[in-house]
Amino acid sequence: MLFIVIGIFVVVALGAFLRQQSKTSTVTEEENIQPEQQIAALDLPDEEEEQPEFTLTAKPVTSPELVSGATYSAHAPAGEESPYGRSSEQKQKPQAQSNLLRWCGRSGNIQLDSITIPGPAAYWSNGEPATPEPSCIDTTLPTAFPKSGDPLPAEGAESYAGMTELQRGIYLTWLSGARIQPPIHACYPAIWLYGIERRTIVDKLDLTMCINEAFRLLPLLRWETLSSNLVNFITWLAVKVWLPDEDLLGFCRRLNNVPEGLLDILLNSYANSMLPLPSAVAFTLIRTCAKLRREGQPVIPHSDEALQKFTPIYKELCNGGLILMKPQTTLRIDYKPSNPSIKLGKKDNDPVEIPDFFSDLHVFKPLLDSWEVFLVANKPEEKTPDLSNIAERPDFEEFIKTLRPEGSDLPLMATLQNIGKLMKFDTTQPKLTGKERKAIVDTAQVEGWQILPDLGVSGREYRWQDRILLLELEPGTQLSQVYRVASFMLEFLCASLAVDEDRVFEPLRQRMSECFPLTEDDNIRLEGQKPLNLSTQYGPEYYGGFLCEWLSEEERKTIRNFMLDAVSFMPEFGNNPEVNSILCEVMNLNEYEEIPEQEMKRSLRDKGKNTMRVLIPLFKNN
Repeated sequence: MLFIVIGIFVVVALGAFLRQQSKTSTVTEEENIQPEQQIAALDLPDEEEEQPEFTLTAKPVTSPELVSGATYSAHAPAGEESPYGRSSEQKQKPQAQSNLLRWCGRSGNIQLDSITIPGPAAYWSNGEPATPEPSCIDTTLPTAFPKSGDPLPAEGAESYAGMTELQRGIYLTWLSGARIQPPIHACYPAIWLYGIERRTIVDKLDLTMCINEAFRLLPLLRWETLSSNLVNFITWLAVKVWLPDEDLLGFCRRLNNVPEGLLDILLNSYANSMLPLPSAVAFTLIRTCAKLRREGQPVIPHSDEALQKFTPIYKELCNGGLILMKPQTTLRIDYKPSNPSIKLGKKDNDPVEIPDFFSDLHVFKPLLDSWEVFLVANKPEEKTPDLSNIAERPDFEEFIKTLRPEGSDLPLMATLQNIGKLMKFDTTQPKLTGKERKAIVDTAQVEGWQILPDLGVSGREYRWQDRILLLELEPGTQLSQVYRVASFMLEFLCASLAVDEDRVFEPLRQRMSECFPLTEDDNIRLEGQKPLNLSTQYGPEYYGGFLCEWLSEEERKTIRNFMLDAVSFMPEFGNNPEVNSILCEVMNLNEYEEIPEQEMKRSLRDKGKNTMRVLIPLFKNN
């Protein structure tokens, strides 16, 4: 028995020794392979194999949270577990790469032809995407970027693939400018919005980023249907992400009419808190809610000065502030995407419900009363035009009939001499006196007409042969100084850039809305002055001449910097040294002087405020 046990022990020990020797031999073999053999053993692509020309790179995705900031690579096939991963089955059996629909968010760039698109917040693919998406930027499709003087297409498109080469170039140029300039056609923001809808509704990612991008786009839109759809999208998305109060309040301040859904979200944070509604929230609520606006009350745009005047009245009449309780009724919020490729099922895009604070308006009575007192206390003074120097009232109606073709509703073009003769002034002298100008403006306003260019700019010479434009105006309407500055700057820009086409005038006109706090009526008036600005009778030296006479060098620099920034988004004028040269020459400035970095960083609205500060004193005589 002892010998049997010893035999078993020897056999086991011998087997273990042989196995160890086998492992050592294998390791030695692997260590003796030459470096060239190791490289050859790797699965590298053939050097002559054609590589994709278009590549986006990103760090590997390590968690679901990072997916929203990821930029997909052209070399990385998508898997179900990760945008970069292959399933185990795919690893065993290589497959041909399909044309994947990839997302490039705010953290990535697209390099295409000669331009870089930073953070486009858009989908792209290398060829027709496997997933149909009208907003997808197919990098294999040809593009043609517009050059200075090229006529821009007036028609639109329904998808990126359906665009012409020139339309793609215009769209990509707009994207590369960070979408801060007004688009020249509704199709470009509409197609971009398709991608934002897919990202939020289908992918359910980047909701906060997408709503912020939608916020930035809204002020640039002049198409009512598209603007309304975007507001609905923002409202629905704001409910989904429960937008922070300060962000929501900042957005609501930009609008004159805010949807009830957004106001319900804003008020929800304060309901049942037993804390008074902050004056900034109360001011925005009563100013922007159409349901709370009483008949005949004007629409008041937001301003810090108006808020300061409203606050003490509100706190006094509302006993320190309005306290809200959460209502029993709710409001149903849903959104139907405009993207035709998104097909929603019954469980997709479920509507959400929020408290409906506007089912019972009685709770807002103290706020309504305080608003009534505020409007009365801050009602602008009505100025009655002084017509004492006019011997007899001219027949303006017959004057208009004579100059305007029957049945026409176009802006009326005339000369100052036409009106001067009607009012029996001496038009044999070359220039108008200040008294004559004022009499003409007052008479026109009484008759319901606005005269362009503005006849009340100090230092500007007006001649009887000058062309003027007559625009219909509600009798007694007082034009704001902000509007008059914007109108003058648009006129100066058109003269400096020799604008003679609508395709250039319209973006400049929209740019004024970004620079100055204009009302909807102000924008309509700016649009109406197009016939006069497109056939400008003065060169830029005319404007520079009297600006040099009335403004200091620092003030003229402010105007120059503003004008350069105002045209920076336009391909033919942005970063064009000729524009700077013209402006510096006519305003007697050193064009080689470098603009301070602090000035470059100022927002367009800040530069607009500085421009108003400089120019408003020139309108003091009217």
